[in-house]
Amino acid sequence: MVDLKEITEILIKKGKVRGRPVAVSLFRDATPAEYQPIQDTPCSIIRYAMDEGRKVYFDKDHHDCLVGVHHAGIVPGRKEIVNGEYLSHTSGFFSWEGAARLKAGSFILPPGMVRAIGAAPLDEVPKGVMVDWVVVVANPHNAGNIACCRACQDGVLPYAEIGTSLCGVLFATPWQVKNIVVTFGDFGGRMHNRIKQDQLFVIIPTEFLEYIPMLFKDLKVDVKASRIMTKPAHSSFWQKGEGSEEKGEAVVAERERPATSSLPFTMEWDDEAKELMKKVPEGILEMVIGNAEEFAREKGHTRVSKKSIQELMEKLGMNLDDMI
Repeated sequence: MVDLKEITEILIKKGKVRGRPVAVSLFRDATPAEYQPIQDTPCSIIRYAMDEGRKVYFDKDHHDCLVGVHHAGIVPGRKEIVNGEYLSHTSGFFSWEGAARLKAGSFILPPGMVRAIGAAPLDEVPKGVMVDWVVVVANPHNAGNIACCRACQDGVLPYAEIGTSLCGVLFATPWQVKNIVVTFGDFGGRMHNRIKQDQLFVIIPTEFLEYIPMLFKDLKVDVKASRIMTKPAHSSFWQKGEGSEEKGEAVVAERERPATSSLPFTMEWDDEAKELMKKVPEGILEMVIGNAEEFAREKGHTRVSKKSIQELMEKLGMNLDDMI
């Protein structure tokens, strides 16, 4: 049994997700009293829980989009929705065949399986309410880490959907594929959830939540050991070990980093920033220094500082302490 509060803390602090992770629950019988109905698009329940901390639900009487309740199996889809005419007849870029194939290939829940679908902040799920899956929004870097937590443990890659209706991906795909799902969402779904250009959705079925702490509690790579295992015999890496793999291992494990005075700086750096560069793998050191100096100049700084490097990492969706 996973600790939902622990998972929430890890996803926020380590996964850098937007707002709060969202617990999605399929209500097969009565809707819990703690959840309030919405008169909005079904997919927007994610935003209400993620950004406003609300516990909400939609059903056949409380919604504002027939496409969403169709994919949830709550209301039978109209002909125009099922065959895609609501796309091809209202736009100049969808052909009838393209829209029809798109909708025919989209998942829906079995009709009548659920009466309502609810969303709540993951760390505030009411007692007795079962969580079917968790939805988070993050930038591609962090979304990739979260989505691959299962692959790290059992080798199963996440399932991805691109271009399909967000409501179908949010409310039916995880049940159908029984896997972690990554999606951009469609234009309407992104708009209703106020998704920024650099944000993706990741959907994690409850049975895979245990993989989150396994990944994020030790999200580091032994770069030196990795290079020993992956560098070919002709690599200059081994020349530092006098042509011997055994000596190479010893050199990589024990050699001192180059003095900061020998690093390829082209502008002033403060001492803290220089010390950080000693922890960067040699193979990418020149690139890291160049990126740090370019960012500092763009920001009008006369020198590279630890703060400017942290700002650069945050812009890239990375955490300095986790990376080095």
